[in-house]
Amino acid sequence: MSNIDNSLIDANIRNRKTYLFDDTTYYKVRGKKSYFYIKVSNFDELTSHQINMTLYEYTASGLVKVRAYVKSIDYSDILLISTPTVSSPFKMHYLEMRV
Repeated sequence: MSNIDNSLIDANIRNRKTYLFDDTTYYKVRGKKSYFYIKVSNFDELTSHQINMTLYEYTASGLVKVRAYVKSIDYSDILLISTPTVSSPFKMHYLEMRV
């Protein structure tokens, strides 16, 4: 059994800024050179093991789906994201905080 207080983790997630596109709520995940949006409803699927997930990029024509491999670091706001190309390594991205 874990000694970590899950209410602290839930409070940390609730303090994240959300975005609304087409009646769907998203979190923004920022990297050094790129950023993605992840649906709030899909956020619970993240684990420390890589999974194939649909992320979204905002372009001039709206949100565009991007298939990527995503894994989280336990009890952290860091996500490791790799777009499925031949040699794309995982890169760190951070959940955006409310200001």
